[in-house]
Amino acid sequence: MLNIVIIEDDPHYRSDLEATIHFQPDWLCVYSAGSAEQFKQQLPNRARIDLAFVDIDLPGESGVELIPFIVRQSPEAEIVMLTNIEDGQTLLRAFHKGATGYLLKDFSMFQLPQFVRTLQDGGALISPIMARHLVNYFQPPSKQQGEVEALTPKEEQVLRLISEGNTYGEAAAILDMTIDGIRFYIKKIYKKLGVKKRAEALRLWKESN
Repeated sequence: MLNIVIIEDDPHYRSDLEATIHFQPDWLCVYSAGSAEQFKQQLPNRARIDLAFVDIDLPGESGVELIPFIVRQSPEAEIVMLTNIEDGQTLLRAFHKGATGYLLKDFSMFQLPQFVRTLQDGGALISPIMARHLVNYFQPPSKQQGEVEALTPKEEQVLRLISEGNTYGEAAAILDMTIDGIRFYIKKIYKKLGVKKRAEALRLWKESN
């Protein structure tokens, strides 16, 4: 039996994970929590964890900071981080602390059994876009002088929604993200384009498309 825990503050997403686990004959959700603090307080001391699904953007203590606690509780546990934010630095911090997987939440729940089998077979579990962050970290792409760093597909999506007149709140709802997540992407976009204002970012983006 595969003992699984979930630490996820979005009740709908947490419910989807629980339902998917419920329908797998050899899986058991032994605990589900909405925050790191709740998880620490209520998880039995000797509970065995084989697999943990951990949201990164939790209220209070972040999912990344929760990793060492899970490792101490169950050193052999697979720890899969879940997030809506494509952030290479967070990815590196998570793996440094002991995570064994990193998934953007744009996958279908139907894919979850295959993901788990990949882990059980000793494979790496990481979203393709995040794998590219790792490649670029160890082999940074060369850039010509004055060349603008390319936007990721998600950054393009965010900028396109803003260019169509959507507010941050509307863009967040369309992409199933938080407003803070949209602001995070906008900050990254401004940095990549070398601008400080929305109008400048939109102008440069439109000129390159």
